[in-house]
Amino acid sequence: MKNTFGILKALIKSRIRDKEALFWTLAFPLMFLIIFGLAFGGSSTSYTNVEEENMRFAIFLSDSVSDQSQTHIIETSEILGLKPLLVYSISDLKESVEKGYDGVEFGISLDHINDIWEVHACYNAADMSKMQLYQSIVNNFVTEFQKTSAGFDNIIQVKTVNRAFTAEPVTNTGYILSGVIAVSISLSGLTALIISFGYYRKQNIIKRLIATPLKGSQFLTADIINNLLVSIVTIIIIMLFARLLFQVTFNINFWYLSITYFSSMFLMMSLGGFFLLIFKEPNAAMNLANIFSTVMMFFAGVYFPLELMPKWLQRFGHILPMTYVAENLRFALGQDYMQTSRFWTTNIIFIVIAAIAIPLMGKQIFKLEQS
Repeated sequence: MKNTFGILKALIKSRIRDKEALFWTLAFPLMFLIIFGLAFGGSSTSYTNVEEENMRFAIFLSDSVSDQSQTHIIETSEILGLKPLLVYSISDLKESVEKGYDGVEFGISLDHINDIWEVHACYNAADMSKMQLYQSIVNNFVTEFQKTSAGFDNIIQVKTVNRAFTAEPVTNTGYILSGVIAVSISLSGLTALIISFGYYRKQNIIKRLIATPLKGSQFLTADIINNLLVSIVTIIIIMLFARLLFQVTFNINFWYLSITYFSSMFLMMSLGGFFLLIFKEPNAAMNLANIFSTVMMFFAGVYFPLELMPKWLQRFGHILPMTYVAENLRFALGQDYMQTSRFWTTNIIFIVIAAIAIPLMGKQIFKLEQS
């Protein structure tokens, strides 16, 4: 045990001096958090009827719209809980939406020509996160206006009951932060054995260790603990930054978070060790790990849901391990819902793979040095 702690102390000092490793494990995920948080953060990923109520929208009515139709439009707005702001030209409509005058979020123009209604909607292209919500509201407005104008009575009353699957509101920033933590864990795990075994082997440090009474298992244990500690510190710093910069709050299940963290780290360490066995040169193994992690970042649903991708990319994403790391983390952080059986199945598979792969790869690497 004393030898293991001595090796651990030396490895920690070595990691602190390694600027490149610090960049990939800390600065790189923080950079992504800030970029994606500023670009897409702050709004909810789902919207309820409460948020739709009292929504302000600009409306332009052409001269062909009768007074009776204007009354129906006001009634329709009241039914949907919307607040109309009357403007007197198309240019005023566009400007109100673009600059958000009086809290305007979208605009509608209506024209009545030869008994045909023309409805045009105006959205702010910079507010892409709410585009689907606005389109849904406009469609509901048109449908309700038709019913009101025709004098139809509602014979069926529909009451919407919003069910919350998470204790805290799910925000874009919270969703992104979960992805950033998944990236941090994946990068730390993938590069762990490459940095230690790869570069130490290149510098003949492992050969010197073999010549001492130290066991390979002691070095491997110390190296794993070193990487776990560095990764935990990185995650804490990322979460503190997210709290300070974007006021992200979580409903954390620490038991689930711990299981997800350790199983994900060990799985990624296994993959990193596999890369190191394929490419004896640590620089080549590191390049492959960086390419693999970059592919996973963009196709594993880390920063946006897989459902937004084409079907063939969704199938590709489902074979990437970071997809399941991100899913489990969002569940543990209260940012998404998943079946408990799926959560445990994924983590058990991760742990079984790592329990078999890490000792075998560590033994194989030491054998290569002995030959």
